[in-house]
Amino acid sequence: MASFSAFIELLFNGVVPVAFISFFGFYLGKKNIFSYEDAKTILKFVGIVAVPAMSADIVLRIDFLSIDSTLYFLYFWSEIFVYLLGFLTAKLLFRVGLKEAILIGAASAFANHVLYVYPITLLEFTSDKINPVINIMAMDVLLLSITILLLDFVSTKDISVGELLKKQMFNPPLIGLGIGFLVIIIPFDLPKGIGRIFEFISTAAAPCALFALGIILSIRIDKNQLKLGLVVTFFRLVVHPLVAFIIIILTGGYEVDSARTTLMVAAAPVGLMAFTFAPKYKVRSEAIAISIFWTLIGSLFLIPFVGIMKM
Repeated sequence: MASFSAFIELLFNGVVPVAFISFFGFYLGKKNIFSYEDAKTILKFVGIVAVPAMSADIVLRIDFLSIDSTLYFLYFWSEIFVYLLGFLTAKLLFRVGLKEAILIGAASAFANHVLYVYPITLLEFTSDKINPVINIMAMDVLLLSITILLLDFVSTKDISVGELLKKQMFNPPLIGLGIGFLVIIIPFDLPKGIGRIFEFISTAAAPCALFALGIILSIRIDKNQLKLGLVVTFFRLVVHPLVAFIIIILTGGYEVDSARTTLMVAAAPVGLMAFTFAPKYKVRSEAIAISIFWTLIGSLFLIPFVGIMKM
């Protein structure tokens, strides 16, 4: 792996564009050029158009022959633990609604691997270390689909199982998964332009969501949302890395170097998907927005540490 200084330089080179688009959204929000309603419209585009394309693009990157299922499932249990911890904390301590508690759980557990960890691994690690990150990205799309199913279930009174399953035909990440697997199993090669369409649209997801993040952060946030955002930040940057380390290294028996990129995912900032879908389900997104901002800053120091730590 490259030197620590090179790793820090790489991380900052990746963070500056991210910070810029968020601060630009914040500035334009403060100037009343963009409003909260505009942010919701941007997030609607991300959720309905960009997320399916991103999901399909991730599926097309999977190398099914090199999946380390044991390593993934150890990470999966750490993720589920943090998801439930976030959900229960939001519901029982902060007494938020069921939909908000579900999204707080998702924000606590789902990392921003697409924007942060994956680009770093492409430049700094060999393919055998990159594949675990791609596997987590793909499985998180499936977990996001399940999260949306839960949100649909609690959002609609007296909905039958048949109606709930029928509604999942319009579940954005599930649509993307289906399209991606359909492309894989088709017994002939499709034009390369098909994959490039998914890639082109999916690249719009992060900048649009981060711009909307800046707009929402420009709005006054009440104390309860600030406290909840601090809790999500703690779960994301402290609890999840520690739980993943205990489960994967101390219990699972993996060497740190073998699981390094997986541990980097556990230390990554809050992902954008819980934030993206909050407006659709009429859930307050300020706590998730502020936790994304705080974890972006915290990860500047945490990810390089995980990237070079020895044991």
